[in-house]
Amino acid sequence: MKKTALIAGSTGLVGQELLQLLLTSKHYDKVICLNRKTQNMLNPKLEELIFSFEDAKAYENLPQADDVFCCLGTTIKKAGSQKAFQQVDYQYPLNLAEAMLKKGAKNFHVVTAMGADANSSVFYNKVKGALEDALKKLTFEQVFIYRPSLLVGDRKENRFGEKLAIFIMPKFEFLLQGSLKKYRSIAVKDVAKAMLVIAEKNTPKQNIFLSNEIQDLANSYPSI
Repeated sequence: MKKTALIAGSTGLVGQELLQLLLTSKHYDKVICLNRKTQNMLNPKLEELIFSFEDAKAYENLPQADDVFCCLGTTIKKAGSQKAFQQVDYQYPLNLAEAMLKKGAKNFHVVTAMGADANSSVFYNKVKGALEDALKKLTFEQVFIYRPSLLVGDRKENRFGEKLAIFIMPKFEFLLQGSLKKYRSIAVKDVAKAMLVIAEKNTPKQNIFLSNEIQDLANSYPSI
């Protein structure tokens, strides 16, 4: 039986790649996309829903879906404050998860970050870790957490530090071996591929994937 997928954050780096993969996946006959404004995409499988993540009542009217994919995320600089960042990276994903669980969703996939830890002294990692902990307490059949390292992709905003790191890191990543492989940069498309691989397998042995494990999963696409 084919399933329905719902994706939030489909205009972001990972989300836009994942949306395209979901639309071509034979495992889903319907893909619901939550957007703040229309993207004018035409696809017979796609249902675009204009959605306000700030509106608490909007979550009550979300449609049913089997699998939920959350690629929401921002930066403190872009959000404007730590409070605003926490709203986007913690509260919105958690609100979405709680609402979709009530709608009968079975699985929840979320992209966090390398170093996510609710006890971290780094605010960014602390928020990501707090989200993971909150999601684990929900009664989905499975909550899948993806912790990529430095994401390589075509960013709309200009982040000099990240661009410099993306330029330099590949030249030295051969030095990152063994347990250090998880710190290697990863292409956004490979994160999306890994998420779809796990969603289609439906019987993974774990639910937290570090960057090197995400890469291994991506390398197996589309072998399933």
